[in-house]
Amino acid sequence: MPRGEPLRVTVTGGTGFIGSCVVELLLAEGHEVSCLVLPGSGKGWLGDPKIRYVEGDILRGESMRPIMEESEAVIHLAGITRARSEEDFVSVNVEGTRALLDAAGRQAHRPHVILMSSLAAVGPCTPGETHDEDAPLRPITAYGRSKAALEELALAYGDSVPWTTIRAPGVYGPRDRDFLGFFRLARAGLRIVTNPPSVVSLVYVKTLARAIVSCIRNPSAYGNAFFIADDGTCDWDQLQGMIASSLQAKTMRISVPAWVYSAICVFSGFARHFSKKPPLLSRDKLLEMREPRWVVSTEKAKRLLGFSPLLPTSRAIAETCDWYREVGWIKGRWLGSSAANRN
Repeated sequence: MPRGEPLRVTVTGGTGFIGSCVVELLLAEGHEVSCLVLPGSGKGWLGDPKIRYVEGDILRGESMRPIMEESEAVIHLAGITRARSEEDFVSVNVEGTRALLDAAGRQAHRPHVILMSSLAAVGPCTPGETHDEDAPLRPITAYGRSKAALEELALAYGDSVPWTTIRAPGVYGPRDRDFLGFFRLARAGLRIVTNPPSVVSLVYVKTLARAIVSCIRNPSAYGNAFFIADDGTCDWDQLQGMIASSLQAKTMRISVPAWVYSAICVFSGFARHFSKKPPLLSRDKLLEMREPRWVVSTEKAKRLLGFSPLLPTSRAIAETCDWYREVGWIKGRWLGSSAANRN
């Protein structure tokens, strides 16, 4: 895509954590942005008056037809990461994607569709291994299987719809609640240690957003999957160390035996029968935690997209820490900007 050329871009899931960062970057680059939103769902993190909101549902392909007719690119971020059953993952992550690709394929001028996948679609690495895009899809969880099915759908469309898939590992940054618990534990002076430690790739949400936007109408992105991640790896203890440093907090390591997680998992599985919300710690999450290595290479994205991480992980953690403080998600005494005082 030539720099400076404004395009009409539709974003699904644009009001959420990742989506709102993508929408804000698109606006900053001068694109016309429409967000497909569920009826009555609100604007989430977004507030720019230039955004056009169109009510629709990815599970109802006909509701997407009007917005598809006007779109030159579609960034599909709507999906679920937690569910009460595998059928729920399939309904939203797979069938929703199928409806979207069908709607795109019916257009005379077919938009470039960028699909959000996950490292979970490929599954964990063997010891010493680093995944690249040629690794086979071997998911170990229901969520991962739904994302693998999403990628297989895209492949089945071939050249009939120009598509790109983005595979992200764990995503952190401002507006995220999944990693917030680590920051609150560090504020309380605690650091949870698991044995054996898991080595992982992570990605800062602003780095991910920039990579997604760089794919739009980029011929090098067509028909390709890309891993997007920060440079380097860390284990969970190292991540919590970076968080503690950003918070200027002294922490005490607490080793949690594997049986404790298993017990919580069993209780959560029982409790889900009495709750409408998916459990925080599921059997699948336990399977992921037991794997020692979730690491990816971004060499393909660097070669074809010119990708580079926006910030080192430690600085991105510091920015995240500052944002949590500013919005009041982390309480307590503060000694100044973590970004200014990191070590």
